[in-house]
Amino acid sequence: MRRISHSARQRMVKRRKTGLWLIFITALSLFFLQRADQALRPLTVQVLQYQCRALAARTIQGACNSILEENHTLYNDLYSIQRDNTGRVQSVTVDSARINSLEDALVDQVNLSLTQLPQDPLRIPLGTLSGIQFFSGLGPEITVQVQPLSLVTSQVRSNFSQAGVNQTRLEITICFSVQIGALLAGEVIPVDVQSEILAAQVLIVGEVPQLYAQNGWTGEKA
Repeated sequence: MRRISHSARQRMVKRRKTGLWLIFITALSLFFLQRADQALRPLTVQVLQYQCRALAARTIQGACNSILEENHTLYNDLYSIQRDNTGRVQSVTVDSARINSLEDALVDQVNLSLTQLPQDPLRIPLGTLSGIQFFSGLGPEITVQVQPLSLVTSQVRSNFSQAGVNQTRLEITICFSVQIGALLAGEVIPVDVQSEILAAQVLIVGEVPQLYAQNGWTGEKA
């Protein structure tokens, strides 16, 4: 029977101890990494949601601006004001057909622009995700892929507000809603985004009646 020398036995024991220490250090590192991830993840999600909303809002605004620059007539004749012989406002008419044409054109362009988001991923400095103001904007950047998770929905809103003595402001806005997703460590973080553009704004001088017309139909003022 072959005997193991004392020095060889010591080397084996030393290797076993080294292996146990490596396992212990690895397990301890994984434990602290998991705890750090649990502590930082809520903040990381908040930062990503903020960055995604800002990116989506810029994309929506840019898409709307680009199509309106190409086709200025989409803004024309969205409303009309009827007055009597004395100049008193009798009604304010909002042309639903013109509004719908504008809304459809904007939604199509916004959907097209959002499909291109994966080509321009977010790059966020690691220090920003730490939540420490001193490290904000510092450190290596992590790349986050962003993609739309739903099609854009829209809603047209018209609003009257008091703008001064015997003056009323009419605003027509188009509100967009969409859900996008940020891909982080294999997990998709959904982000709900709302953005709106001002389609028309007019200052009406004179008394405005409590009713206004919308495409020939008369309803209560919003």
